Amino acid sequence: MIDISLPIDGNLITYPGDARLELYDYYTHEKNGVHITRVLMETHTGTHIDAPFHAMKDGGKLGSIPLSKLMGPATAITVSGDAVHAEDIPEDTEKRLLIRSKNSGLYGKEFRKDFCYISMDAAEKMAEMKLDLVGLDYLSIEQFGTSGMPVHKKLLGNSVVVVEGLYMKDVEPGTYELVCLPLKMDLDGGPCRAILK
Repeated sequence: MIDISLPIDGNLITYPGDARLELYDYYTHEKNGVHITRVLMETHTGTHIDAPFHAMKDGGKLGSIPLSKLMGPATAITVSGDAVHAEDIPEDTEKRLLIRSKNSGLYGKEFRKDFCYISMDAAEKMAEMKLDLVGLDYLSIEQFGTSGMPVHKKLLGNSVVVVEGLYMKDVEPGTYELVCLPLKMDLDGGPCRAILK
């Protein structure tokens, strides 16, 4: 198995403007005889799923996404450029597409604005192919600085689940079985654990 999820810890980078992860000792063994950690984080922390409501006011929330879209055969590809384009997507792609790019090497102490993103022509092809899911190895699928979330809207508006923040550095191109499940929270998105086998 290959864990393609980012660890949720104090070193986790965030998208500019998003709140950083906060962890507190709420109960301790010394004071309470038990240990409980309080976690404060956004729904789009680390490896996460975007629900349609994230980009569209009338879009469904996380609970509206069929679990069947989040599990099953997935095609992993490698893209070498600064953007994912339509020609990068194989015609024989499974219903779930996972993209490894230079981004998996960019996770560090600071957010990088020059990450590889999904272009509109690629999003249009993904929608035409009726993919169930697309995942990218950084904290957004949009080119940094883009307004209006057009790529999100193209994909989410065509029932393509968006997974961001994957860690694909050790994933070779090929076909895998993906399991990518969020907590049962009916919100605009949520952290998930993504595993390949």
